[in-house]
Amino acid sequence: FGMAGKVSAKADVYSYEILFLEMFTGRKPTDEQFDGDFSLRQWVTEAFPVAISDVIDSHLLNESNTTPTERSAAMNELL
Repeated sequence: FGMAGKVSAKADVYSYEILFLEMFTGRKPTDEQFDGDFSLRQWVTEAFPVAISDVIDSHLLNESNTTPTERSAAMNELL
């Protein structure tokens, strides 16, 4: 990701996407779990939409003050 050394709007959009995924998941694309052909982007894509709650950073939702329906609505708003 971003190692080709070429600047373009497409590269900027991709970098923004990865940054968003880092904030959304609390994971980095360089985490041990993401090696070889399995990436942060692929992990989130495979979880969407059925298991998106499995990849969202728990700190983004204050579970003690919300119902499951409210958490689901908040996740949908994030996306």
